[in-house]
Amino acid sequence: MSASLLSQLAPDLSVINQYLAEGDIESAQSKLLSIDRTLKALFASPENLSENDVLFLSDFSIKLNTTVLEISLKKQQAAKELGVHINTQKKINVYKNIK
Repeated sequence: MSASLLSQLAPDLSVINQYLAEGDIESAQSKLLSIDRTLKALFASPENLSENDVLFLSDFSIKLNTTVLEISLKKQQAAKELGVHINTQKKINVYKNIK
């Protein structure tokens, strides 16, 4: 069982990175939740993990942390851009009301 779950992780991470490249943060987060469920299933029975599995998961953890950080930064950037847009809209509405 763990082999099939492990084989899902790398392709799922590639899909997340593709979503991020396209700017689709919501889909990236959804796929991240899928990876989280897979990891929970793997660690539900850690005795089934071989030494190679542990090494793979260690390397995967580094890549996953980098991707999670990138998602977080993209979300912050999107929130900032949205805030600027809303602020601009408010200024436009005030200007229109003055006229």
